[in-house]
Formats: sequence, structure tokens, C-alpha cells
Amino acid sequence: MKKSVKFCPNCGSLNIKWVNPQMWSIWKCWDCGYQGAVVLEDGEMADKIREKFLEKIKNEFADHEDKPGEENKEDEDKPGE
Repeated sequence: MKKSVKFCPNCGSLNIKWVNPQMWSIWKCWDCGYQGAVVLEDGEMADKIREKFLEKIKNEFADHEDKPGEENKEDEDKPGE
């Protein structure tokens, strides 16, 4: 019997495992937190999903880095403190 490789449909990671082997239809990705019954077995599609996912994470990180001090903005707006 040939064992197929499973990929996360959300981020394309190989780091996807059964949550509980007795419940074979539920999978969890340990990279992005996806949980569900759908997994990919197409490596080319997983590569494309992975590229888009990593680009999205990179952009979110860059957006966060562009806004330093946002969490302290409320403190600056309070007069007399």
C-alpha cells in the first residue's frame, strides 16, 4: 500500500496530523492552526498555497513593523498624566 503525503489546505504545510487517529476525518496543522476534514495530496497546489500564505504572513509582519508604538498611543492622548 502506497502512503500519500498530506498537506494543509490553508498554508500548504506538511506539518499536518490527525487530531485523533480514531477520528480519522479531523486533521490539525501545527503551523497555522487549521482544523478540518479537508487535506491536500497535490504537492504542486500545496507549494502555491504555501507561497501565498508566507507572502501574507510577511506582509502582515511588515504592516505591524510600520506602526511602532500603536499600543501606547492611548497613553499619549491622555492630558495631565
